[in-house]
Amino acid sequence: MAVLTLPQSSTTPLSVRAKALVFEDPTSQALQRKLEKIAPSDATVLIVGETGTGKEIVARHVHSLSGRRDRQFAAVNCGAFSESLVESELFGHERGAFTGALASKPGWFEVATGGTLFLDEIGDLPLTIQVKLLRVLQEGEVVRLGSRRPIPVDVRLIAATNVDLEQAVSAGRFRADLYYRLNVAKLPLSSLRERPGDILPLARHFLDVYRERLRVSVTAFTPDAERRLLEHAWPGNIRELENVVHHALLLCHGDSVTAGDLRLTSLPPGASRTEPASAPAQALEVALTALFEAGGENLHERIEQTVFRSAYLFCDRNQVQTAKLLGISRNIVRARLVESGDIPGVRSRAPRSSRRIRVGYQYFGLVTLLKARSTLDARFAEMGASVEWSWFPGGLEVVEGLSGSRVDFGVVGEGPPIFAHAARLPINYLAAEAGAPEGEAVIVHADSAIYSARDLRGKTVALNKGANVHYLLIRALEEVGLEQEDVGIVYLAPDAAERAFVRREVDAWAIWDPTLAWIQHATGARVLRDASGLATNATYYIAASAFCDAEPALVDAFLTELDRTAAWARANPEAAAAVMAKELDRPEGAMALALARHPGMRPLDGDLIHSQQHVANTFFRTNLIPNPVSVHEANWPARPTSSRVHAA
Repeated sequence: MAVLTLPQSSTTPLSVRAKALVFEDPTSQALQRKLEKIAPSDATVLIVGETGTGKEIVARHVHSLSGRRDRQFAAVNCGAFSESLVESELFGHERGAFTGALASKPGWFEVATGGTLFLDEIGDLPLTIQVKLLRVLQEGEVVRLGSRRPIPVDVRLIAATNVDLEQAVSAGRFRADLYYRLNVAKLPLSSLRERPGDILPLARHFLDVYRERLRVSVTAFTPDAERRLLEHAWPGNIRELENVVHHALLLCHGDSVTAGDLRLTSLPPGASRTEPASAPAQALEVALTALFEAGGENLHERIEQTVFRSAYLFCDRNQVQTAKLLGISRNIVRARLVESGDIPGVRSRAPRSSRRIRVGYQYFGLVTLLKARSTLDARFAEMGASVEWSWFPGGLEVVEGLSGSRVDFGVVGEGPPIFAHAARLPINYLAAEAGAPEGEAVIVHADSAIYSARDLRGKTVALNKGANVHYLLIRALEEVGLEQEDVGIVYLAPDAAERAFVRREVDAWAIWDPTLAWIQHATGARVLRDASGLATNATYYIAASAFCDAEPALVDAFLTELDRTAAWARANPEAAAAVMAKELDRPEGAMALALARHPGMRPLDGDLIHSQQHVANTFFRTNLIPNPVSVHEANWPARPTSSRVHAA
């Protein structure tokens, strides 16, 4: 059996891509025959398929069978870059073309000239970039940002997407002329459930890989385990299969993996893996019509509960996959499943129409535990209110939620409140977690040639703009005599930055716990410089001043439950790590490390005000905020509401 895999440098535990591909199933063999015909030509190839089906592996295989096999194969994830950055990445830029462009840099088209350029997630390209990409394909030349000189390029383009481009064209999100230009040789890649003959060969491959990596003696799957593997729907495709096998080997105590080790749920009897999505539409309409005719109380709520429960079961009780399937956030899925009793948790006794208190959270600080334990939900329910948890990728987005009245409470790091001060947004600091300097860091790959912040000159660093790590990076650079302009700062939200770091599209990444602990655990990433001696890295709980004035009792209740959560985590570190691991779908070991680096709550005292003032002064000096800010005068009002609300 031939197994195609990604290069070792590309394979990490964080990737959502498939890492292996086989051609055992008749559907896969038909694909293999088609790509072997297409590969020798220079025709543009469009690979379409769900996430995790092996699109990049197919692209690399096409390249390996082509006349360009001895030249460069460059893979670019179009979804990993912001709109302002993607043009520079694809087409290059000249020195001085924009802030931070310290030297001329060729784009990926130039890098891949003579070879093959693979553009993954091409459906995510902004329309403005689609126009420029079409011109490059038509003219065979690129013009760098900041230049007027065309540069000839000779590239075979392979594009991939999990987006229905025809539908995107109809909706005006994708240019029809570019679609026709790309759709010369189309390779539809079936989902794993549509090629069941590949399931067991892939599972055995991953068993061999992780048996060697984990140094265990497991050699095979039992017959009931193989039957369970074939029954599963695999909504996450090959990547999900790899995860299941990896996890099974961690649990297995014998020489063979059993069905119980897989932790999978069989499909109901008679269910079909390959039933098209449109088939149940008429049956659904008939069922809804029958419900409407029957009437009854709380009809909408009953229908909604049925939708959530059915989606949850379809995704084998995986909340993350359920959220993706329904196109909503995981916190909404969890709240609805708790309310319906499908998962454990404290149900709100307040009616659904009662006042909802909106808490903006990110993967940062103790708020994850506060949310997961549902104690705040229960406390607010007793007060005739309910909690609406809203996830944000970073603190600056939480502050924007406060300014737009979409958030009542929020958890942030040191940087975001400074932007609120500069924008004259009246906020109150309610509480703080003690500083955790080791809980934020600039990291590089384990095999990177970068060994000090001084080596970052001319390198790219990903970070979330305005976050605590933004201040850390400035301080780390200044420590070695560098400035922001000496490095290429790439502003990316944590999820996008993770993808860019994993795919080595950036040289370094400034990130915080618990993601920092997870990335260290998963990839062995090396800490280049943490915040020790440079920054406090405190966690702040903030709210709009108007909300604090209007709802002092709710503020007091929020702080009480936060204090109790901190005390519980301190007294039960292993249980806290387990709760956080389940909430974030991360290993307990990584979460234990993150919690160990965060010592708990502390008073809002003069030291924190001084620290925040230093952040504000630095941001103003480096032109991140437009005007100077006096932190103490701006937004540290004394609050008599509770002894837990510490006055400055």
